[in-house]
Amino acid sequence: MFCIHFSNRTEAILFYNAIVSEQKLWIFKEHKDGFDVKLMNASLSGAAYVEAIRAFLQVIRKRKMLGWMEGVLKHRYYYEDAQEVQRMLEIGQDFEDKPPAGLQLPPIYHYLRAFIQDYLIARSYVEFDELSAACLQSVHESLIEYTGKIIDEYKQEESYQLLVDSWRHRVHHKDTGVQLLHLLDDGRLIYYHDEGNSISESETRLYMKQYPDDCIAHLPIEWPVTPALAHAPDELIIYSDETDHSNLELLMNIFEEKASWRPKSQFPFKMG
Repeated sequence: MFCIHFSNRTEAILFYNAIVSEQKLWIFKEHKDGFDVKLMNASLSGAAYVEAIRAFLQVIRKRKMLGWMEGVLKHRYYYEDAQEVQRMLEIGQDFEDKPPAGLQLPPIYHYLRAFIQDYLIARSYVEFDELSAACLQSVHESLIEYTGKIIDEYKQEESYQLLVDSWRHRVHHKDTGVQLLHLLDDGRLIYYHDEGNSISESETRLYMKQYPDDCIAHLPIEWPVTPALAHAPDELIIYSDETDHSNLELLMNIFEEKASWRPKSQFPFKMG
């Protein structure tokens, strides 16, 4: 017989439910001092061993990982603001689902799996809280490195948000004399004056010089968002049938109530 003791009912049930192919061999028992998940009439070997490792890893990732990271954020990196900590934990969850391309993260879950594999060998009884604490100790340095990557991502996100805020301030407070621009999504983004003539790169450069601003000074002229920021119109009408366009979503975010979205069929000028 093999038994795992849990002090937390939610974690015990999560582990029990994670045992899939061998579930008929496992039983769940509740006691005054905790909860047991037992493998009856069999040793922890073969498929049961593999399933147990997978279930332990799942419970640790879902129930312990964020708590460990929160502790590192507060006690190693000294973050105290609850909102900052919460946002970084959300980034950590995003990393788990889909790590950013090109970012080298320590293989922390590989280390956890390897530790659990070794920990379970030749055991007939496991205290889950002890296993969790041992896991934390075994990957602590990697967890610090992993959390540091999350902090770097958070700082980049914070810096980007400050930049977006400065763009938003420009288009809401800089008076360039431009009342209305039309933006057509026709394979590429093309800006038009209200008279129907398209905006050239040289015109955008001129506006960047005439209405200088540090927040746009170094933006590439070919970036489709730059003309809108340079001309800073009182109103921006976007014509697009594309519902998932990052640059257009950014413009809507920057211009807020000054921007509106219409289907391409409503574009008032001749295309091409």
